[in-house]
Amino acid sequence: MRLKKTWKKFRKAIRTLLEKTKTFLAHFKPSKTAVKGGAWGILIIAALMLIIPQSLNIKYMGIIPVIVFTILSIGLGIAAGLLTNLALRLITRISPLLRIAFVVAFIAVMFSFGLSGKAGIIMFLFILSVSAFTGGAAWLFVRKKPAKWALSRKIIVPVFGMIGISGIILFTYWLIHPGKTMEMPEIAALKGDYQPPAIQAEDPGQKGNYTVLQLSYGSGKDKHRPEYGKDVSILTDSVDGSYFVDGWEGITGKLRTRHYGFDLKSLPRNAMVWYPEGEGPFPLVLIVHGNHLAQDYSDPGYDYLGELLASRGYILASVDENFFNGSFTNIFKGLKTENDARGWMLLEHLKLWHEWNADTTSQFYNKVDTENISLIGHSRGGEAVAHAALFNTLPWYPDNAKVQFDYNFKLRSIIAIAPSDGQYQPAGIRTPLKDVSYFVLHGSHDADVQSFVGLRQYERVNFSENFEGFKSSLYIFYANHGQFNTRWGRKDNSSPRINLFNLKQLLKKEEQEKIAKTYMSAFLEVTLKGKEEYLPLFMDYRTGKDWLPETVYLSRFDQPGMQYICRFTEDLDLTTTSLPGGMIETENLTVWKEQQVKLKWGDKETRAAFIGWNRKETDSLIACYSLSLPEGSLKTTRGSSLFFSLADANENSNPHPKEKKDEDEDENKTDTLQVNNAEKPEEKEKAEDKEDEEVEEDKKREAIDFSIELADSNGEVIRFKLSDHAWLQPKLKAEMPKLSFLSTTPGSENQYQFFHFPLDRFLEQNKSFSPGKLVRISLVFDQTEDGVVILDNLGIM
Repeated sequence: MRLKKTWKKFRKAIRTLLEKTKTFLAHFKPSKTAVKGGAWGILIIAALMLIIPQSLNIKYMGIIPVIVFTILSIGLGIAAGLLTNLALRLITRISPLLRIAFVVAFIAVMFSFGLSGKAGIIMFLFILSVSAFTGGAAWLFVRKKPAKWALSRKIIVPVFGMIGISGIILFTYWLIHPGKTMEMPEIAALKGDYQPPAIQAEDPGQKGNYTVLQLSYGSGKDKHRPEYGKDVSILTDSVDGSYFVDGWEGITGKLRTRHYGFDLKSLPRNAMVWYPEGEGPFPLVLIVHGNHLAQDYSDPGYDYLGELLASRGYILASVDENFFNGSFTNIFKGLKTENDARGWMLLEHLKLWHEWNADTTSQFYNKVDTENISLIGHSRGGEAVAHAALFNTLPWYPDNAKVQFDYNFKLRSIIAIAPSDGQYQPAGIRTPLKDVSYFVLHGSHDADVQSFVGLRQYERVNFSENFEGFKSSLYIFYANHGQFNTRWGRKDNSSPRINLFNLKQLLKKEEQEKIAKTYMSAFLEVTLKGKEEYLPLFMDYRTGKDWLPETVYLSRFDQPGMQYICRFTEDLDLTTTSLPGGMIETENLTVWKEQQVKLKWGDKETRAAFIGWNRKETDSLIACYSLSLPEGSLKTTRGSSLFFSLADANENSNPHPKEKKDEDEDENKTDTLQVNNAEKPEEKEKAEDKEDEEVEEDKKREAIDFSIELADSNGEVIRFKLSDHAWLQPKLKAEMPKLSFLSTTPGSENQYQFFHFPLDRFLEQNKSFSPGKLVRISLVFDQTEDGVVILDNLGIM
């Protein structure tokens, strides 16, 4: 009874407080007259804000244009106000429950599917309709007596109910269904007669002869994972990462600390290790994952690489950095720009390996080849390995000189798998690298890092003249982001967002893993073991095509000693070359420009030449792009090769067509009077042009071919075709969503194909040609009728 009386008193006190608050606020409620006056005040000030700035332009524009423009501006403002008022009136006529339902449904669609713009509105209206039809019909059947309905209602309600239920069932099935298998595009590299000789070595993606052992090392205090807790093989000390990470504070930071059992000052050094049984020493490879749900542990997902590499004589440690990832503890915010910490942690792990290698009591004593180390990173980890390589060479942390670095490990190479770029920028610039071999690979159907932004880091890797290494990139059609990690799989995003994508077209798990194993193992064989017989794989995948699943592979390649004639970065003069004294001349081109090369997201941060030709437009005259070189400016011998990177731009090769003359009009101008009331000639021409564009768009792109001519100072010439190496791959289009309007990201981006032509293959056609006297290189567009190509990095190797 006492509790009941207390509750009554409490309710009475609350009611009294609310009434007094209402009475108090009533003093501030404006009268209708004040509201009307306030509205007029707002309108007058708004009108003056439109009138006064325009009046200042009278002496420049004249009074009439200013008056007209001002009236139009005010009129548009009034129209917008009237429409807004009408919309609000319509909304207020909708029941409160329905208004709440609209808002909740809108938020649910935007949040669940991550859609905006047209796609978001269409999805919202569809879900709104089918759910409203279903719920409305069900509610009527439950609350009203169908037997007493009018005939029209007996028909309409079931019909709309069935439409709603059918829509929900079909939409659910459409979401769950993985999509459809897509046709493999033509593989242009396999089209021609020429195929390069296969590499005479064992398949690097096949297991080796070593017995594979496995262990884990870590803090021994992990609250969630026994392999880093009570079952850990080797105990390790923690490290202080507080200088490198922002966002581990406040409520979110406390929750993160509570979940993991540690904070930034005591980050654990945990890793899973695969290693060969034997004496060693063995090259050391660290691999690190990227951003993923922290509680869905990512580091075990590289077991397929660990098993392979350990069997081939490497130590591979998969580093645990899940505590840097997005977590369910991120209530208000997550960690920010933490990729420097991801990279720094790798170097702290390398410290452990050097200590163990020197410790006579360690099981890894003298078993680690500390002269040959490589780092592999995936997604944000792919960016982090570049930061690690940079920090490895620096005396201080570039953003805080209080943090001293003293690493200088023998880091020979790094591999980036579908990396991000610029999430962290040292001292505000993107990470530069020098004298470290670099390999980056990316899938065309990556639904996470949708653009091949790793090519930007590729461009920022530079070499000293005597450095013994190389860099290469690989673009893999039908590969996605997650299947490089067995824990991530085919879904690059969470459901239901990822269910909007056609997943059935992706490479099979085993195929994508086979590509990763073959290329990464070959890269390590070259850079850590000096087995250069695998080097041709990075210039031309066909040298190892028997090891690889069938799909389209596009590569780039660069190494010290390549003599560049054109890189298109030195100036804005279209006629100059990167080689001093060289000149560029053209004939009959319809497109000639140098500009940034676009990706799906931004660009590659480098320029290239866009070269187009259209024989119809140039009256069948052959187009040519020629480079004149000073004699003796290149070290060219019979064993040299011409090389360049090339892409099909798939652009309009006739952007500025000539004006067509109407001969009949010249002969008899009176004929035009007869069409005054008919279709005008210019309109007819526009319609024809539009039809041509539609035909061009629908026409299947064919692989491009052209001729290449080299001339020496004696006038001797050799000539061969692009297809003597390979046809140019038509621009690839990755149709990611099940319905095209569901994504605003372009389906294609410009990807280079590396071409190289050993001169000794063509010297038989003219034995008088002297490679050492090369003075002209010409691209002659005489094979394919029209096209636009992107040319970059042309030279002699």
